[in-house]
Amino acid sequence: MDGETQAAIHQALSSVQSVVTGMTFPWCDQEDLQRLIDRVEEQLHSSRPNTTLMYTFLNSTPHSLRAQPEARAACLTIEQPIETAGMPSTWQSGI
Repeated sequence: MDGETQAAIHQALSSVQSVVTGMTFPWCDQEDLQRLIDRVEEQLHSSRPNTTLMYTFLNSTPHSLRAQPEARAACLTIEQPIETAGMPSTWQSGI
């Protein structure tokens, strides 16, 4: 994974984090989302990132937020780096 893709993922996660902290849904859900974001960030900073794990968590983040109308833009922000990296985007399945 190149540095540009890593930077795009980090930026997308920062956007999601900003949205999540301003939303009005249970704190435990916010903590779960923060754990997902932290796991992806760990992989981004790893010398040998596990891309499968990272993209699983990247898809899980918007999947968890997709029912929240105020989070739609943040969800779509994650979509772009997933597609750019050539990984499957599965978070919209079943909508």
